[in-house]
This record gives sequence, structure tokens and C-alpha cells, in this order.
Amino acid sequence: MSSANRWHDNPEMLPLLKQLMLETMRERANNVNWSEIPLEEVYPGITRQVVQGERQTLVRYVYQPGSVFPEHHHPQEQVTTVLSGQIEFDVNGALATLGPGDVAIIPADTPHGARVTGDNVVETLNNLSPRREQGPGPGRRAS
Repeated sequence: MSSANRWHDNPEMLPLLKQLMLETMRERANNVNWSEIPLEEVYPGITRQVVQGERQTLVRYVYQPGSVFPEHHHPQEQVTTVLSGQIEFDVNGALATLGPGDVAIIPADTPHGARVTGDNVVETLNNLSPRREQGPGPGRRAS
């Protein structure tokens, strides 16, 4: 089949394809702003906000200087991006200090924790997959 006969290569179809894509996005997309999501204090000096997707969870953590997130583990893989400040991660006994732009990939069921090492507030975005229904915190199961 020549490329001229494939509907997705036909320049005349491009406006229709764009319109269908936008309609699909409008039907499926939800937009939220962090300012609209309630803050939850997880541990002293550590707050979080949670956004739930169908198959993943996005968590925004804000750590005050000196705060510590105790070791825990969970069945989800975790990808953490540091947006500001400096934080030390302990992943299964291996220490790594991360700053803005650094990313930690933590395999599922791997013990990990964190502590703020500098004098600045730390902000991270943490993606967990598959979706996580409940995060760690005082009075909650840690795994």
C-alpha cells in the first residue's frame, strides 16, 4: 500500500485527526491544580498532596529542613524527582544525596527512607505505579 493511500498520511485528514484527538483528550482528561488539593501532614515537617490516576499515583511532598521520612516499602515502583532543596535517600542501605533535577528510581518492595540534609525546603514529585491506595504515615501500615 502506498503512503498516499494510508489515511494517517493523508494531509487532508490532518484537521480531522487533530479534532478527534482533542475530543478524546477532553473526554478523558482531568485537570487539577496543586493549590486545590488538601495538604496532609505525614510526619513532622513533611506534607503531601495526592493525585490519583486510573493506574498510577502522583504525590507531591514538601519537606521542612531536618525532617525525616522513616524507612518503609510498598509493592509499587516509585520514581521520585527532586524539584528543590537537598535530600538524602537511603534505598536498601545505599545512601544518595539528591538535589534539583535528580531522579531516584526505587524498585517495588525495596526498603527506603529519606532525610533533608540542607537548610532549605525540599519539594519532590513521586510517581507510583501501579496506583497506590494508601501511603505510609503514623497509624498506617508502612508497606
